Amino acid sequence: MTNRTPPVIAAIGTGMMGQLAHLANYARLRDDGACEIAGVTDLKRGLADAVAARYRVPRVYADADDLLADPRVDAVACVQQWPNNYALVHRILGAGKSVITEKPMVGRVEEAEALSALAQARGVHYAVGFMKRYDRGVELAKAVVDDARGGNDLGALLAVDAVCNGGDWLHNIEPPVRVDDATPPPPLRPSYPDACRTPASRAAYEWLLNIFSHNVNLCHFLLGEEMTPRTARFHGDRAFAATLHAGDVLVTVRGVAGRAHDWREWATLTFERGEVRIDTPTPMNRQRSAAVAVLRGRDGRFATTHHHVPVDWAFFRQAGGFVGALAGTEPLRAPAAECVKDVRVMQRLIEIAEIA
Repeated sequence: MTNRTPPVIAAIGTGMMGQLAHLANYARLRDDGACEIAGVTDLKRGLADAVAARYRVPRVYADADDLLADPRVDAVACVQQWPNNYALVHRILGAGKSVITEKPMVGRVEEAEALSALAQARGVHYAVGFMKRYDRGVELAKAVVDDARGGNDLGALLAVDAVCNGGDWLHNIEPPVRVDDATPPPPLRPSYPDACRTPASRAAYEWLLNIFSHNVNLCHFLLGEEMTPRTARFHGDRAFAATLHAGDVLVTVRGVAGRAHDWREWATLTFERGEVRIDTPTPMNRQRSAAVAVLRGRDGRFATTHHHVPVDWAFFRQAGGFVGALAGTEPLRAPAAECVKDVRVMQRLIEIAEIA
C-alpha cells in the first residue's frame, strides 16, 4: 500500500466525468495539501492540455504507458466507459499503482475476481466509484439501520425496496472544458456475460450496469451481506424490476428510464415497527446530501423523524476517502473485493431475466 503523505495522483481520461466528478475534487484536495497531482493523459491531446491548464496540473503524459512509467505516481483516477476498465485497470495494477474507476467495475464476474486478486497480490488499493457510500445522509442511514438491527427498537428488518426512476442527473453543474478535436475514440469492446446473446439482452445489461449498479451496491452496503437474485424482468431499457433476498430480508430493485425535472431515487428499509427511507440526491448536485426519514412506532403511536446532515458532495468525499486510503488513514468504502459482489449479482440477474 502507498501510505505516502501526501500521495501523488494522476488521471487517465479527462472527459466530463473525469473533470467534474474526479479531477476537480483532487485539485481541491491538492490545494488543501492532502495530495499532489502529477499529470493527466487523454486520447485527445488537446483536451488533456486544456484540462491540465484549467486545473493547474503540471504535466500532460503522452499516453497511459508514459503515465504508468512515472515512478512518482502512486495512484490513478481512471475514468472511462466501463468496457475499457478491465484492460486499463489490469495495466495500472500490474504497474504497481493504486486505482479508482467509475462504476460499474467490469461486465463479467471472472474479470472482477481477477482484478480484485491482482490488486491484493500487488498490495495496492483498487476503489470503485460508488460514491453514495460516502454521502453523509447514507452514512447516517447506515448507522441507524445497523443500530436498529442490533437492538429491538424497530424489530426485525423485513424488506428493502430500492428504486431509481431517473430524471435530471446534472442539475445545472458547470460545463466541462471542451475543445475541437476530431480524434476518434477506439471502438468499445464490451465483455458481456454469456447470457447476453441478443441485442436486447445486451442493451438490458448495459442499462443494469450503468444505472442500477448503484442501487445493487447501496443495498449491499446497507445490508452488509451479498444478495441472492430470484427474478428479473426488463421491458427493453425502459423499465426493470428484480427480486432478491439477503437471508430473511426480501429485496426489490426496480426503476424506469424516466424524464423529470429532478432526480428520483430512494431506498426504503421496512422493519416490523417502522421504516428508514433514504432519498439520494441528484448525482452531480454539489448542494445536497441524501435525506433520511425514520418512522418509529411504539405503544400504538407513530412518529417520523427527518434527519438533516451537512451538505458535503459525495463525489468530493469519495475523493477524500481514496486519498485517505492511500495515506493509510482510513479504509476504502467501496473496495474491489467488496464490489465483486455487485458484478456477481448483476450477471446472475441477466442470466435469469425475462426480456420483453
